Amino acid sequence: MADAKIQKIINKIIERAVNVVIDSNVEFDDEQIGALYSLNEYCVNQILNNPEVMRDPRKIGYMANQEMKFALTAICLAQNLVDPLRKYKENLEFFLDNISVTTEEDGVKSLGFGKIRTEAVQEAIYWDIIEDWKIYRDKEGQGIITLMDEKTNLVRLDGYKMGGNPLYEFARFHRKYTERERKKEEKARESAQEVFRNEMVKAVASHVAQQQLLEGKNPMEMVELLFAPQKNQRRIREAAKVDPKIEQNILLMLEDKSSDDE
Repeated sequence: MADAKIQKIINKIIERAVNVVIDSNVEFDDEQIGALYSLNEYCVNQILNNPEVMRDPRKIGYMANQEMKFALTAICLAQNLVDPLRKYKENLEFFLDNISVTTEEDGVKSLGFGKIRTEAVQEAIYWDIIEDWKIYRDKEGQGIITLMDEKTNLVRLDGYKMGGNPLYEFARFHRKYTERERKKEEKARESAQEVFRNEMVKAVASHVAQQQLLEGKNPMEMVELLFAPQKNQRRIREAAKVDPKIEQNILLMLEDKSSDDE
């Protein structure tokens, strides 16, 4: 009977730690708030088997707040490493000093970000990175190995060194992974532009060839020019007078493509 009563008390403490109202000195949108509530619940569950909590369940709320501060520090540090405007003084100690997580008696969990730039905090909080942290931090997983396998589909990351402070390890992975993804995006963008340019060259060359054939020029010479190296195709473009309407349409297509890339 006594055990049942104690368990009931513990359950209430857990419910109180999970069912908080999150407040912050930084404004977040609804999606970010949802991600923070999910992170809070995860942090509560994460510390339930902590030896200190098992000795004294009254520490559930406090330990969950410490776990959430740990998570937010890692996430803000990770964002800092991919921010072109980062300040090198904003290191781990800076984030530890400026991030606070406390719960008031009325059930409001207050998140404080001190001197950290508001924009930097807002850019740091999003679902994907919080889910990455859960994978990394999960006591049932293997930390960085599990996260790396999940994010790279078992390919891993060339040049990434595991180990060290867990907060820096997570942040360094985020930096390395972001670099790889942005390189892939840039390469894909350049490839798409190259394909588009080549198609435009072929279109112009084809039109010019048709015009010159109509003017009575040797068809075989035009075939040779069309299938010759690029320098001959450039000669076609430079020497030929393209129909103004065709030229205008091509310019409009190029402008539309440029707008899409931006």
